[in-house]
Amino acid sequence: MSNLRNVRHSVFAVAMATALGSMTSPVAWSQSQSINGTIRGLVTDSTGASLTGASVTIKNIDTGYTRTVTSGGDGLYVVPDLPVGNYTVSASAANFAPLTKSGIRLAAGAEIVIDEQLKAGSVATQVEVDTATPILEPGRLTVGRTISPEETQNVPLTSRNPYNLVLFQPAVSGHPNPENGIPRTVNTNGLVDRINYQLDGMVDTETDRYGLRLFAISDSYANEVQTIANGAPAEFGNTAGVTFNVITPSGTNQYHGLAQYIWRPKAASACPILQNCLVGTTGYVPKPSLHVDDFVGRVGGPVLHDKLFFFAAYEHLKRANPQAITITPANQTLLIANGVSASDFGSAPSVQRAQWLDVRGDYAITPKHQFFVRYNYFRNNYPFNTNIGGLYAISSASDFQDRAHIIGAQLISTFSPNLFNEFRGSWPYRNEHHVADPLTGPGPMITISGVANFGGSNGVADKFQEKIPSFNDNVTWIKGAHSFKFGTGLQKNLDTQLADVYTQYTFGTIQDWIDAKAGGTPTNPYATIGYSNVKASIGQPGAAYHSIFFDLFAQDTWQFRKNILVSYGVRYDQYRAPTPPSGEPFVYTQNFRTPLGNFAPRLAVSWQVFPKTVVRVNSGMYYEATPTNTWYNPLYNNGAAGSGSFIASVAGYNTHQTAPAVPPTAQQLSCLPTFPQSPNQVPATCLGTQSITALTPNFKNEYTWNASLQVQQQLSNSDSLTVGYLLTNGRNMQFLRNMNLINPTSTLADGRPVYSSAINANTRLYPQYNNITLIDVGSNSSYNALTVSYLHRVAWGIDFNAAYTWSHSISNTPEANSYEFSASVEDPSNPLRDRSRSGVDHPNAGAFSLIYNPKFHFGNRLANGFATGNNFALLGNLMSGDTQNETVSASLNGDSTASSRPLFVGRNSLRAPAVYQYDARYTRSLGKYWDHVNPQIFVEANNLFNRTNVTSINTTATVVTSSGGSFPIGTVTTGPSKAPTSSVLEARILQFGAKIEF
Repeated sequence: MSNLRNVRHSVFAVAMATALGSMTSPVAWSQSQSINGTIRGLVTDSTGASLTGASVTIKNIDTGYTRTVTSGGDGLYVVPDLPVGNYTVSASAANFAPLTKSGIRLAAGAEIVIDEQLKAGSVATQVEVDTATPILEPGRLTVGRTISPEETQNVPLTSRNPYNLVLFQPAVSGHPNPENGIPRTVNTNGLVDRINYQLDGMVDTETDRYGLRLFAISDSYANEVQTIANGAPAEFGNTAGVTFNVITPSGTNQYHGLAQYIWRPKAASACPILQNCLVGTTGYVPKPSLHVDDFVGRVGGPVLHDKLFFFAAYEHLKRANPQAITITPANQTLLIANGVSASDFGSAPSVQRAQWLDVRGDYAITPKHQFFVRYNYFRNNYPFNTNIGGLYAISSASDFQDRAHIIGAQLISTFSPNLFNEFRGSWPYRNEHHVADPLTGPGPMITISGVANFGGSNGVADKFQEKIPSFNDNVTWIKGAHSFKFGTGLQKNLDTQLADVYTQYTFGTIQDWIDAKAGGTPTNPYATIGYSNVKASIGQPGAAYHSIFFDLFAQDTWQFRKNILVSYGVRYDQYRAPTPPSGEPFVYTQNFRTPLGNFAPRLAVSWQVFPKTVVRVNSGMYYEATPTNTWYNPLYNNGAAGSGSFIASVAGYNTHQTAPAVPPTAQQLSCLPTFPQSPNQVPATCLGTQSITALTPNFKNEYTWNASLQVQQQLSNSDSLTVGYLLTNGRNMQFLRNMNLINPTSTLADGRPVYSSAINANTRLYPQYNNITLIDVGSNSSYNALTVSYLHRVAWGIDFNAAYTWSHSISNTPEANSYEFSASVEDPSNPLRDRSRSGVDHPNAGAFSLIYNPKFHFGNRLANGFATGNNFALLGNLMSGDTQNETVSASLNGDSTASSRPLFVGRNSLRAPAVYQYDARYTRSLGKYWDHVNPQIFVEANNLFNRTNVTSINTTATVVTSSGGSFPIGTVTTGPSKAPTSSVLEARILQFGAKIEF
């Protein structure tokens, strides 16, 4: 512990030392926000003396956009808020020959340093130099990188999902998503799925849980991606993890575009992981047809030369994903004999049909005002999306429908060479819901435990609808060596969440269902109420609410010395809670607290120690936006069952399973619906004591303290190596605990209290409820990481980027309100009992991307034709397996809201096997015609070597469950088998494509 504390102190010590040091190295500059970039530099004469009043012209060679500034008294110039693209930088001064540097690629968020050294001469002796974007980044203060257009358009991506690219940066690990959703189990600064998704610097993050994207985007308009994993300045917020900002293309003065088709036949896919596709063997399941047809078109160009541009992209994806039914033949035969259609047991024809549209216009209103507006549309029709395969018959399935409309705009205004304003605003709308398929049964849904589900669906009529009107505005004021930036942002989250509407009868055996269906038998006249339980939606359960997120920031980028850059600032975030409706039954849900003290200071230093060496240090505080399910779950699960809209659950009258039928009481008859009726109302007197969700009245926002130290060494003009250390300490993190259990009756051998199942004033803090799952705060986390990154930038036809991270992630409790993890603590009286490695602890993680476009020049024309026009791309994702929690089937301590572990077994003590996945793509150019038309064919593979990458294993242990034996309750008698159970990853997939670029 003392060694770790010393390391932490060293990070801050280096920050102070660099702020006070001084050396005579070239100038360094900072990295800026969002979708624009900055070009800065120093103008000198041949002796290195600064030139005052030199004219510097920045020109975008794609659009003709031009800005001219004058160097200051120290020879420095700065041109902020430039659109991404390819630039030339020209400098001129009286009695000096003009100098023009070309070949400069400005990426999103980048601050490029272009120094100009002028030689004595006249205009007639103009000098032109073909340069390249510097490999050394003295102005980068963050941990992260920009994923270039060469990567986004050439790397293998069988999923067609650009969000998977978040995994290819330092200090981030996880699993790619095979479809259009988010990557899985992502480690972001030791936290689960803390990702702020953006499109052109505007909102693309769903607010209900951590790490969800609001709307899907297409690879067809993902031009480049700006990623920040740690160390962001004050203008960045709403996440303690990763910012993932996709930049869309714009039109240029040249018409450009492509038409592309991708095809995946059934034979091109290997047998799914853990499935047996070997005919004639036990457990045989036919290999599914994962067929894909994907059409892409995009085009951009000028409407008015140098003035008005357009870009449009469209993609239509058809992807099959059938799921095999595993209901046994014997059970199928018995069900068919009793009226279930034989067609109910075929494979559900799950075929996703998704469409994307992107339309963008860029307008140079005047040389001082640049504007763009963008519209996006997403549509996803996915029949048989839910309740398919396994023990679900076709009649229990439901269809998924998803729609999104997004409009966004940006205006950049130059009021003077030293004063700029940037405004961004967007209004995304998303509506996703499940509906009945034509083959879905009329209901009720019938579940025979461990046998089959059929007759209807319990996955119909739910809805998630979200609108997020938002804007950001910031002003940049350059004064001497200071670049001040002030900004504000506002987003209003308008949410509607509705639950499913259904009736579901659960039976213990097929015979129970047969008897109920027959209306009773002579030996069991009450068979129509002989189900295990019935659940029924009364009305339309759900909630509608709105919340407001607001921020302010101020920061200064100060050129303290020519080789030392200091960035400091402060950010304020407020996440205003909704006002609950009147009449909420539980006191905690009658009002939600909004924390008002979320001030977050930031400090960063960049020190160019030597011409080819940069040291970066930063530290800061980062608040995480409140997941809106923090409020929705208490509003929805509020204990108001018996009035209004709710889901009723009533235990059936099934005593006949073990003894002769006993006449039910009048009370039982009044409460139990007769199979197969769907009740319109269930009185509160018929319901058991309710369990609810609540939010702590002492709610505070989660935040982290981050610090990092990086050293970047330029190895050549095309190569650099960066080594770094990252520290993240999480505070006020959400966790779940059952707050209603009191007065334990005993303890387990490891000290865990055991609570009574009786519900009264002696066993429950609020005896009108059974369990109260409290969304509490106060959990902490710790993340330490060492990172190594290597970059080789486009030389010898090779573009290579690799990162390795060694890390250790610890958290006090399981996290709440994430997509993948939301479990209660094991011991509600002592949450620290769950302190252990986190659910996303991946000690070793590596990722790389390689693009190789070899160039050969042979004398033989035929040989030259075969040797050129080839493009090879390879992605690698290698990491430690996911942590797994060893559990038992019984609740050892009487807390039914949490899983129990065996005695003296810590949380996440097991680990799945390591993951090694390589994806590849080969593209063959078929020549170039009319100087700009380039037809190509390609083949790409996911999981090239078809490795069985398992992400879940069997973690259930068998333990002693009764007292009086030789060993105490909870003692392991048989450990978990650790056998593979499932995987979120895919077996090898091949797909083929053809495209024409122009």
